[in-house]
Amino acid sequence: MRFYLYDRVEEICYGRYMVAVKCITLADDVFDEHFPGHPIFPGSLIMEGLAQLGGALFELTMRERGEDIKFAMLSMVNRLKFRKPAKPGDRLVYRVEIKVMRDDYGVVKAKACLDSSEIATGELLFAFMKVDAGQQNGIFETVEITMKKAKVVTNEGSV
Repeated sequence: MRFYLYDRVEEICYGRYMVAVKCITLADDVFDEHFPGHPIFPGSLIMEGLAQLGGALFELTMRERGEDIKFAMLSMVNRLKFRKPAKPGDRLVYRVEIKVMRDDYGVVKAKACLDSSEIATGELLFAFMKVDAGQQNGIFETVEITMKKAKVVTNEGSV
């Protein structure tokens, strides 16, 4: 089972960037214990949401370019800073931008914003792992559900 920590992709420019939203509700299971009476959305889950979005951007870019699809696996978090806590009722906007994309790894600049202020920023490094043809289709099934209303930007070039 895989848990997706963003709700919907808002915009994608293959090879460049991807934007998604995460609406935090008190119904999220994490608030049963984090923290009773003072709910705060864990920074580790914000990081995971950014990592999932970054991995999806790399994998979708490979598919768009007609390349062999590789699984983008988070391998390093660099200079990730949390500036403000997120809580129930907040609508986070996640944005990842490709800084580097090579055959075997990639780096994204990642940020989470609440209203117009950045609450988390950093860089995420991904290792690209080969997958067989049967696994390639499975990579995109859930990601495509979150992209149904995404705006696709094509005129900004690519990395």
